Amino acid sequence: MFSSQSLSRCPKNTSVSELAKIVHRDGGVVVEGLLTPNETRTLHDQLQPHVERRSPGFREDAGDDEFYGRKTVRIQGLAAKSRQFVDSILLNEILLGIADEILLPNCGNYWMSQAETIYIAPGNPAQALHRDDINWSFAAKQGIDLQMSALVALGDYDAEVGATMVVPSSHRDGYNSPIDASCAQPVEMKPGDALIYLGSLAHGGGANTSSDRVRKALYIGFLLGWLTPEEAVPLAIPLEIAQTLPTAARALLGLSSLRGNTATQGIESFAQLWQLDRDHLDQLEGTFLQQH
Repeated sequence: MFSSQSLSRCPKNTSVSELAKIVHRDGGVVVEGLLTPNETRTLHDQLQPHVERRSPGFREDAGDDEFYGRKTVRIQGLAAKSRQFVDSILLNEILLGIADEILLPNCGNYWMSQAETIYIAPGNPAQALHRDDINWSFAAKQGIDLQMSALVALGDYDAEVGATMVVPSSHRDGYNSPIDASCAQPVEMKPGDALIYLGSLAHGGGANTSSDRVRKALYIGFLLGWLTPEEAVPLAIPLEIAQTLPTAARALLGLSSLRGNTATQGIESFAQLWQLDRDHLDQLEGTFLQQH
């Protein structure tokens, strides 16, 4: 496949419907200024102590972890580490609005698949280009959108420090099609900008060839509700924190029941996923606690 186009860049005030159309057309879009400077700074500062305590790489016993990055720091459980993440990313009206348009045609509701930092240090080579939908290969064969993701810049995000490489329009090729690396282009962003893209778009972290700068990204993915999230999200959130979160946040984090169908009448309308002793978790305040 040959593509000379670059992904579109749109201001934050672009309508959600227009952004969703662009994502469907090109596989992704850059929303400039998704976060304010204050939101970006607060989010970065809340996560930084956790980043500093985490060693780079996937696991010490993982062997060859080149894909995850031997000099890349990834931390998850972000809802328990940063309230700014919950307020500005997880519940972001633009992200959720696009996710509604892309995902709801194929599910009763969706939830968060994963959220993590992806901090690429100098000397880390480029990540292999890939499509995230390969995690759900059987579902991907159905030819529907499984996931909508966003990479938000929290610091430097230019080609030298490893800006994300994307192959525009590669979402049209099929989930397991060969990827032409010669078509990959860096997506450079300013802090607070976001790359929003489909799980079927070929992409990968770039090589950080700088001498002393770290590429700082925050990733979040929203997934069809009938698929298993990549991160074991509920296990990372202590009960005392879960009880402080808004209802909508608990639902996205797997702390409430999830409607798996679109029925509004009959017994089908009652059925939900992720129940406990036939109780809907949202009625138990989304904390997995039995109330007697």
